[in-house]
Amino acid sequence: MESVTLSKTGAVPAKTLEEVFAARHGCTPEQFQRRMFWRTLHWHALFLAPLFLIGRYFSVDFALIANCGHARSMEFIREETEAYRNDPRNAGWLRRRAKIRISTRKLLRMARANLES
Repeated sequence: MESVTLSKTGAVPAKTLEEVFAARHGCTPEQFQRRMFWRTLHWHALFLAPLFLIGRYFSVDFALIANCGHARSMEFIREETEAYRNDPRNAGWLRRRAKIRISTRKLLRMARANLES
């Protein structure tokens, strides 16, 4: 079960990251994963990503984004990003060295900007 932390005002966040992001960026909750993916992808991976989208290469990245979309707290998102880093599907030279994957720093920064404001 997800733990809920209080915001700066002391109130429990009523909306998930997906709901807040969708409202702020003018997209539907269904478009959340795709938009968050492109915003958190490492910049140098932008050109290669379309080639890898054909297969299941980014499945672990989309799973992280989907899990974080249900979050109401930064604590939950930090736990998810830590699990992502240790996920065996997130191994290999392309992911670890070439960083053809999403950036957890960008994801944390975007989540913080949307959940804590």
